[in-house]
Amino acid sequence: MRKTISILCMFLFAAAATTVSAEARLIAVTSPDYRSDVHGNTVIRVSAEGYQSPLIVNSWLPGGPYGSDSTVASVTLNKKGEGSFTFRSNSYPHGPITVRISGTRTADGYKDTCYLQLYNTGGVRWNEGMPSTPPPAAAGMSLAFQDDFDGPLSISATGVGARYGAHKPDGLDFSQIPFANPTADGPFFQRDTYLIIRANALLHTTGLISSINSKDATGFTVKAPYYMECRFIAPDATGTWPAWWTLTNEYKDGKWGPKSDELDTIEAYGGDGPKNPNASTTYMVTPHMWGYHVGSGTDKSNPIDMTKFGGGGGWAYTPHTYGLLVKPDVLEFYLDNVKVLSLPPSPLAIQNPTYFMVNLAIGGSGWPVDLSRYGNIVDMYVDYIRVYH
Repeated sequence: MRKTISILCMFLFAAAATTVSAEARLIAVTSPDYRSDVHGNTVIRVSAEGYQSPLIVNSWLPGGPYGSDSTVASVTLNKKGEGSFTFRSNSYPHGPITVRISGTRTADGYKDTCYLQLYNTGGVRWNEGMPSTPPPAAAGMSLAFQDDFDGPLSISATGVGARYGAHKPDGLDFSQIPFANPTADGPFFQRDTYLIIRANALLHTTGLISSINSKDATGFTVKAPYYMECRFIAPDATGTWPAWWTLTNEYKDGKWGPKSDELDTIEAYGGDGPKNPNASTTYMVTPHMWGYHVGSGTDKSNPIDMTKFGGGGGWAYTPHTYGLLVKPDVLEFYLDNVKVLSLPPSPLAIQNPTYFMVNLAIGGSGWPVDLSRYGNIVDMYVDYIRVYH
């Protein structure tokens, strides 16, 4: 997909309508601001005019290997569709959290969820940061790469002189909001042990990191057999397209070759409503063979239902760890150390050096893009990456 996708359209800015129909209204948070810091008890105020009362509020509790979903509150709305609840953040995980506020619109029965991103400066330290033990799927392998994002970021436009490049190395960027070079205004920030990749529709920027650079394709690569994993939480908003994926290194004699294997450990699609992928608790595992064809397995898409594995929950509900094991006879995909899918290997993926990328793309395949409910800014938090060989 990413080798061929082009920018389908640019944003068209128009004056907002003076009135909003009942069918168009969405649940909104009026305070605190989206992406705010919280500590202790925080009053959260919502506006949901035209929605049935009460609204239901959920957020992910820490505990054990997976944690669990919890009902935070049931919010009674007044005649104006306004209500509030107290979020007791000390009971919830430290760091990035999502508070989900759901309700049903009276006019048409539409079920809406507002995903409120917050950063808990207190709370419970739970499953956060680089684990002290290797993952089970990497048994018998040695650590080849790790990044806990606990120090200054090392990202440059090309990747030269840095640990990561800020663009797809072959020059074929694909996000409708462009992947941007790092600046003081983003799209990359570091906080505690997290890399923040920010999509900012106001600045028209979002972010990607690549483990090799775009000048000579040097950097970190690994050959099969290997296991790699990434832990993150991503924003569920209209048009968000977070991913953790690989490409085989096809650079030779100063040129990028026509053949490559792509392994998408996770492609997640955000946004409720018509013409959206509607995938808040599922994601895609998608191997591609670019530029050649072998048998009938050149392009397979496999939706992973996250509610069926581990503690359940969606990719925007709580951080999860997404893993990929590549061996000469099989590709295995993991969610929180649980194997969710096995596929036959693709030829170049087991023969050639492979590099990885993490990105928060916005828009693709003609999907709607609209971050306005969240102030036109949403964040993806990457906790760590590690690779074994």
